[in-house]
Amino acid sequence: MLQPLLVVALMGWLIFRWSSRRKWVRWCAIAFEAIAVGSHLVTVTIDGELGWMTLIDPATLLPLAIVIELLTQSAARWFDR
Repeated sequence: MLQPLLVVALMGWLIFRWSSRRKWVRWCAIAFEAIAVGSHLVTVTIDGELGWMTLIDPATLLPLAIVIELLTQSAARWFDR
């Protein structure tokens, strides 16, 4: 329960701290969300709970969707302003 709260708290801090449209902010957000997906998958694998239900869990899909959206051309154009 602590891990999701820490992820939300850190992401909220990052959002309010760096409210710019610089490229590095976009790449930091991509890296952060990728780490969130990876740590979730590693945690459930270590616990022995890795399965199809884990892969369609919101803790896996939401950060993955954010990474995919941030990698689109429209996101790149928005951050280049």
